Amino acid sequence: MGTAIVGRYVLLGPIGYGGVSVVYQAIDTHRAERTAIKLLSPAFSGDPSARTKVHQEAVITERLRHPSVPKVFGFGDAWLPDGSVVPYVAMELLTGSVLTGRLAGGALPWREAVAVAATVADVLAIAHRRGVVHRDLTPGNIMMTANGPKIIDFGEATTVEPTSMMARAKGPLPVRVVSSAASPADDVYALGVVLYQMLTGRSPYPGGPDADVAAARLRHIAPTPVLLVPGMPRAVAELCRSCMAKTPQERPDSHSLAVALWSMLVPAAGRATDAEYPFSWWRRRDAQPATPPRSSAPTAAPQPPAQSPVHQPGTARPVGHRAPAQPKRRPAPRHAAVPAFAAAAQSTPYSIGCG
Repeated sequence: MGTAIVGRYVLLGPIGYGGVSVVYQAIDTHRAERTAIKLLSPAFSGDPSARTKVHQEAVITERLRHPSVPKVFGFGDAWLPDGSVVPYVAMELLTGSVLTGRLAGGALPWREAVAVAATVADVLAIAHRRGVVHRDLTPGNIMMTANGPKIIDFGEATTVEPTSMMARAKGPLPVRVVSSAASPADDVYALGVVLYQMLTGRSPYPGGPDADVAAARLRHIAPTPVLLVPGMPRAVAELCRSCMAKTPQERPDSHSLAVALWSMLVPAAGRATDAEYPFSWWRRRDAQPATPPRSSAPTAAPQPPAQSPVHQPGTARPVGHRAPAQPKRRPAPRHAAVPAFAAAAQSTPYSIGCG
């Protein structure tokens, strides 16, 4: 395309489409790097609510500042060649594939599924502390990149009362009116559905992916219990089930969920066992030397240590004699060898760089 906006970004072509916006690949002429530009679709240029939605998404995404959330480089209004003015958001350009594409090939290894869910739970924990509820957590909104999974769309996010004092000090986020009340427990439920899909390769509800979103929001249908995956700890299945509990009070909060998920991966990433590396025990700080078994036989009383014989000058040094330690002599200061320089250094002020 080659269209330039705000005197900085040169649009190359569309790479994605959202509900009310289009994502373009662009060149940031200030940073000399490729970036992603989200523009409001021309069909919604006259819709005030759509314009507000793009602006709110930019503010919410920029406020999170998490490694698993795309960076926001700027946002505002941009003049297009046809004379229209639409809101835009300049974000980090990600390379990879959405989680939906990975799940099309079947279930993920349980360790990878737990790692993805733990990363998403980290993002949710930060978002909930700062008063943000995602409301649209699906495999289609999780990008699998070389640097790990990232949540790529906060277009449906809404705001609640933040629990972090730092978030309150930064001022309120833009308020978005939604048709139904939202709470952080809704995101935990949705993450449980995503985790179920990653573990089993199928939906916990009949009807396909569209039914997942509806069930995650309505929370009135009991999901199918998670079947045990070969080699997967039972605690993973129980945690996934608790995330999809019917009542919000029975679900874990996002912070506790993240800690629980990461703790399930710690044994897999721990130290090697002695059976695998029999000669590496000495490298481990927690390795303790083997204690010899106690004997029931009486032991002799300890004898005082033998003293070394005193060496007399002019006589042969006895075998086993150790010379007494001599006190170390402190080296003389450098200026002691040159008294004239030492005197000049102590009496004459100087500064580095003066000729």
